[in-house]
Amino acid sequence: MFSEVFPSRLKEMRKSHGFTQMEVAHELKIHHVNISHYETGAREPDVETLAQFADFYGASADWLIGVRPLPSKHEYFLSPESNWDGVKVRSNDFPAKMKTARASKEISQAKAAKELKIPQSTLAKYELGQLQPSLETLANITMFYNVTADWLLGLSDTPASPLTYKAS
Repeated sequence: MFSEVFPSRLKEMRKSHGFTQMEVAHELKIHHVNISHYETGAREPDVETLAQFADFYGASADWLIGVRPLPSKHEYFLSPESNWDGVKVRSNDFPAKMKTARASKEISQAKAAKELKIPQSTLAKYELGQLQPSLETLANITMFYNVTADWLLGLSDTPASPLTYKAS
């Protein structure tokens, strides 16, 4: 479900900013075919690319992946203006933040994996930075740990979600 929302929201953000796919591709240094694939749902971005889109558009990653419901215009922006400076967002804190989120819930990796319905080895790889979750799994992780994707991706310093998430 969450992975189905992302393509339309990504396209909506591009069009609302008045960019062509080629312009976005040039600015983000992503091949234009990938932009097209992301907007049609043929491919999903990795977490670093998701963070890059959110930063570029000044949008919440939570909103882009569909964890948050369609908000008013002011709520889906991280800031009134994009802070994009042409520097790729690095999500290298993602593994550490995954561990922090689990620790704050005071549960074992095995229990968290069971609740998330993923193999423990997969969760371990997320926490070691050896694997990145799909958008669907990222959305489930944010809801389970009650943290924002923006925090996990290094776009926000606020880990706690101001919303009560409900999977649809």
